[in-house]
Amino acid sequence: MPRPFGAVAGHPAAPPLRLEALDGPVFNLADSHGVTVVHFFATWCGPCRTELPALGRFAARTPQVKVVLVDVAEVPARVRRFFADQPAPGPVLMDLDRAAARAFGVSLLPASFVVAEGRIALAVDGEAAWDSPDTAIAIARLHGSGAPPRDPSSPAENDNKSQEEQ
Repeated sequence: MPRPFGAVAGHPAAPPLRLEALDGPVFNLADSHGVTVVHFFATWCGPCRTELPALGRFAARTPQVKVVLVDVAEVPARVRRFFADQPAPGPVLMDLDRAAARAFGVSLLPASFVVAEGRIALAVDGEAAWDSPDTAIAIARLHGSGAPPRDPSSPAENDNKSQEEQ
């Protein structure tokens, strides 16, 4: 069952995270500004597989939030095969030696951390409630808007745009 995010006391600095991407350049969390979701997973993990579509919907609804997936201790060929049938909602980073998972204190998969300006603000162990309005509101507050991201295809949003344009 999906779990809500919890605030992380004191908003500690995020550990260094610099990893090779599965099919792209090296990702360095220190270079990210704004809000970044760091999601630890493995292809063999049942809850990780179940959660992935909801994480993808979250990423599509919140393009202002960067989502990175960190695969824990699997060979690239296996991860590439896994994502051949479904697109990843962000860059897939390879934590081959589990060093990043250890640095973030990951003890079970999946595990997600919301990093705002280099500090861990929210976290959840296990399957996250990506489709929950509470998740959207909590992350929007970190982004400074105080309101959840809006779906530009919704009728209410289109009505607001029409009124603003008049």
